Amino acid sequence: MGCSPSKCCFCSHFKGCLRSHGCFNQTPDSRRESRGKSSWGRAKIDSSASDGSSDDLEGDDGFGQMNITRESNVGINRLSRVSSQFLPPEGSRKVRVPLGNYDLRYSYLSQRGYYPESLDKPNQDSFCIHTPFGTSPDDHFFGVFDGHGEYGAQCSQFVKRRLCENLLRDSRFRTDAVQALHSAFLATNSQLHADSLDDSMSGTTAITILVRGKTLYIANTGDSRALIAEKRGEYIIAVDLSIDQTPYRTDEVERVKECGARVLTLDQIEGLKNPDVQCWGNEESDDGDPPRLWVENGMYPGTAFTRSIGDSVAESIGVVANPEIFILELSASHPFFVIASDGVFEFLSSQTVVDMIAKYKDPRDACAAIVAESYRLWLQYETRTDDITIILVHINGLTDVWIYHYSFLCSFHSSYFI
Repeated sequence: MGCSPSKCCFCSHFKGCLRSHGCFNQTPDSRRESRGKSSWGRAKIDSSASDGSSDDLEGDDGFGQMNITRESNVGINRLSRVSSQFLPPEGSRKVRVPLGNYDLRYSYLSQRGYYPESLDKPNQDSFCIHTPFGTSPDDHFFGVFDGHGEYGAQCSQFVKRRLCENLLRDSRFRTDAVQALHSAFLATNSQLHADSLDDSMSGTTAITILVRGKTLYIANTGDSRALIAEKRGEYIIAVDLSIDQTPYRTDEVERVKECGARVLTLDQIEGLKNPDVQCWGNEESDDGDPPRLWVENGMYPGTAFTRSIGDSVAESIGVVANPEIFILELSASHPFFVIASDGVFEFLSSQTVVDMIAKYKDPRDACAAIVAESYRLWLQYETRTDDITIILVHINGLTDVWIYHYSFLCSFHSSYFI
């Protein structure tokens, strides 16, 4: 069954432009967890992901392309030197953004999950911070990757490296960040499929923010999340910069069904509930048995998300790597932004996260508080915890007042976008 373009719509929730790209193909896992935005049976095993080279340079031949290649190689060489970053003793780092004359001060924390049945299970979350990103002091890159499946740890490590390389190598990176991000996500997905690493039932989410001067480019595949705090009078409001890509979204359900997916809960697939009647509400009312994606005549893959990188089996039923891309102009009303894995947001709302962060001046202390509270709530409601990762970035000294774009939320089929 073929996939058709998603419908365009306007959404007053966003102040910027969010672009969603349509259906390709993908799949994940096997076994039941008690709660889950995660795929069915995420086993978390860690090891080094296999490496390789990316030669997908784009653009015209000649001197201009030589300069692009030279600059991208300089940036990529720098990635290898800063990919394993450690915080200084004070617990946070500060970087200047010349275009805008302001500072970013950031901290981060990643906590391995607690699994009583597998106490040595490694952390499948990974993250990257590159300040600067490439050769421009105005470009900075932040990313969180939540692996799932038997080889989820390897998948998230693979993707965090290759995605950055592919983005820097794209000839449109400086002139069209949206197209470059879109291409980098899809190229990384293809490289993971081609690698010796088995991604048939494993993969990763990817939530990234490219800071370019005063502009944020947020690219999301999966159910990790980005948000920004916005001052409105006496209040600080959480504004989501991504929408979780799960079967709770009507547009995503329609898209994957056009690709041949069945969308059912585990109770439905096991015959405990009527498979012809929708038995789930929204994500906030999740009872631990979320809707999942299944092939037409099988009890797999059981993914509780509709987009990911990897998951080659689930591609056949519409689990795509195409990112939704949101563009936001920063203003003095934005004190900080956050990207985090769904281990944070399983029990904490975006607004609760913002409220907690606002109590701390030091981003390190705020990260520690968020991770500790997330961990506590997991153990309050479950017998285990998910892996938990957060990056917090304070925006200091930005004084320019920007006029927001009109809200625009629109989905395109991938063939229409390229």
